[in-house]
Amino acid sequence: MVIGEILGVNATNFPDKIALIMGEERFTYRQINGESNRMANALIRDGVGEGFRVAVLEKTSARSIEMIFGVAKSGATLVMINNLLRPRELEFILQDCEPSFLFLGEDFIDPVLFMRERLPFIQRYISLGEGRDGVLSFSQWIEGASRQNPEKRVKEDSIFNLLYTAGTTGVPKAAIYTHNRFWQNLLSTVIDTSGMGYDDIWLGPVPLYHIGGFATVMRALLMSNTIILRDSFDPRAFLQTLEKEKVTILYAYPTMIHALVHHPEAKEFDYSSLRLVVYGGSAMPLATLEKAFEVFRCDFLQRYGATECCGSGISVLSPRDHRQAMEGGDKSKRRLSSAGRPTLGTVVKLMNGEGGEVTQPGSVGEIVVRLNAPMEGYWRRPEDTSETLRDGWFYTGDIGMMDEEGYLYIVDRKKDMVISGARNIYPREVEEVLHSHPSVLEAAVIGVPDEYWGESVKAILVLRPGREASEGEIIAFCKENLASYKKPRFVEFVSSLPKNPGGKIDKKELKRLYGRVGKKESFEIY
Repeated sequence: MVIGEILGVNATNFPDKIALIMGEERFTYRQINGESNRMANALIRDGVGEGFRVAVLEKTSARSIEMIFGVAKSGATLVMINNLLRPRELEFILQDCEPSFLFLGEDFIDPVLFMRERLPFIQRYISLGEGRDGVLSFSQWIEGASRQNPEKRVKEDSIFNLLYTAGTTGVPKAAIYTHNRFWQNLLSTVIDTSGMGYDDIWLGPVPLYHIGGFATVMRALLMSNTIILRDSFDPRAFLQTLEKEKVTILYAYPTMIHALVHHPEAKEFDYSSLRLVVYGGSAMPLATLEKAFEVFRCDFLQRYGATECCGSGISVLSPRDHRQAMEGGDKSKRRLSSAGRPTLGTVVKLMNGEGGEVTQPGSVGEIVVRLNAPMEGYWRRPEDTSETLRDGWFYTGDIGMMDEEGYLYIVDRKKDMVISGARNIYPREVEEVLHSHPSVLEAAVIGVPDEYWGESVKAILVLRPGREASEGEIIAFCKENLASYKKPRFVEFVSSLPKNPGGKIDKKELKRLYGRVGKKESFEIY
């Protein structure tokens, strides 16, 4: 099966069922399928098909969903571009993927036209709003295109899309997915989503250019569900939506869940329809998870994955795991800091720096995964591909450990590890302690240059409204709860932490902003 057929099947079986809600607008499966057919037929009319890239630069919208399937039905390759990129970053992405067609939201026309001379491969610029010189309006371009299913046959092994990584540890790279591989990933994640049915209503406060949002929407539509999307995240509006639309499944990143459950009106809404909260993308502090249980009173499911394995394909911490951990006392709650067990058909092992496998429970190593359908490789990056995909294994770059029962714990990113005085310090471990401090709302830890130790630990904190804490208090608190050498030597208080489009704290930007050496001159012996 190819991706474009998902809408066609649902339009036949459930033509009048609501597929998408955007604000006050509602779109049926028949409507979205018809509009995606028009787009596919217009692309085919213009000679676009297999071997062509079609890029979309727009905020989340109903048109975005139609374009995903329209491009898929044409046989061309889809590229959803991060609409938050700065011009220099945007130009890099466009020059990397070289799309033939570029669909633009009106807000993005001027920045792109400014670099037009450096983008000779783009044959057509199409505005999703009003047209202008050199940019055709979408309504003009698609005029006359048929709403019938295209006659063109799309091959299962043709490239469906290029999914760009966030690029927090280097330049963004595009993971290649064929129709068949993406389809297999959708099926396996549906199987691993406990209790997901055919009549669920999803609220997904996630962008479509990020694997988390993209895969969530595709899963929901595969199951003929209703998906509610927004083009921005407002905690109160989302809490209202959970009640008003009787949402059954919420998908959100930990930072978003944190904002929702700590909103002053969080307990004033009715969440009785909510059955499941699915989260992933970054670590969930235990304090936030406990608060979320208290507010939503439903099941929780965590996914751990990467863009290179369609976002959700490595491990799952199931609703049953969550319930047992919450009911079992403090010792059992440790399980909530795990990423769960490997997903269906997935093999996980840990490797040390010398190429040997780590088998002792509790020992750390790089997480290496064998999957049924990982990415084909990175677009035009054979060296990066051979480094990441080796002998059928995907090397994640994450450091993890396993317990005696096979639960996987993400210790940290390999590239984020701080090496201080020849000792390895994992920022996530320090961040967990910082999150348990009563005055700390958000916390991030990085390494900063240190002439004596090589690197020292620095904590960047956002305090809770109305609470106070000093640098000395924070350091002393960490020293009480961690080996002394792991405690921060420097603490900086800020109003907010930079985050990437996936909702993760952007360590690359964090280091740029706060990676300067602190003022301390003494060499404390750890």
